[in-house]
Amino acid sequence: MSATLAPKLSFSRVKTGGDIDYAALQKQLSAFQIEKLKMFFKVFFDANGDGVIDEKDFMILNETLRKLAGWDVNSDEYNRLVDNNSVFFECLLDQVKVEQFLDKEGLENRTWEEAFKPSKVVVKSVTLNQWLNMWAKLCSGASGVNDFPIWVQLLPQVMFSVQQGKNKLDHISKDCLRHFYENFSGVKGADLGKLTDEGYNTMTANGDYELNMDNYNLLFSNFMLGRTIYGPGKFLFGCFDNSDLHKKYEVIFE
Repeated sequence: MSATLAPKLSFSRVKTGGDIDYAALQKQLSAFQIEKLKMFFKVFFDANGDGVIDEKDFMILNETLRKLAGWDVNSDEYNRLVDNNSVFFECLLDQVKVEQFLDKEGLENRTWEEAFKPSKVVVKSVTLNQWLNMWAKLCSGASGVNDFPIWVQLLPQVMFSVQQGKNKLDHISKDCLRHFYENFSGVKGADLGKLTDEGYNTMTANGDYELNMDNYNLLFSNFMLGRTIYGPGKFLFGCFDNSDLHKKYEVIFE
């Protein structure tokens, strides 16, 4: 994967790619947010590439992250990772189930008998369309990680602990970041060194701050909520549009 994301995606069409309504999404998310969330779905969570997030994906993801962090299968760190991911997945399914129920048309015309019938909605996986619509609603009005549900706040904890790996310090070092970029994001060659330098310098204000858990939460908030390429949160993965590294700042009118 190159350090510069290509090609640029177009969201001008109303319906495309599995009936995803990009026009509706862009009322709540910017094109760059949609791009990030699609990558988050496809590269991080849809581990087997079948187009949905389900239990099988988390089994693969847990093992991938364990190897990346260098943890033993019986380690406390790995067991905590598995527990956190299990909670996140269950809550993700519950959230999608709620959204699916709320989006049903004609609920206002139900009889009392219909209203009290047991729900037959069963959700075992999450599609990209459901994923994007869920985040559009969760991000609406949010200004930081603490505005997200508790189960969402598990994500930066998991990501931080994996990138920290066996580093006994309480922060992510530059070497840890390089290791993550290379072995998870797939950045190679000359791009790897350049992106590591730029990412680490940006996320630590040129070394003035450590990349600790508190600062990582702020970066995660920017990753989820940042509407343009001009923000440090995109460097959590290091594989988005980094064209701002070699061109002048562009004023964006919305």
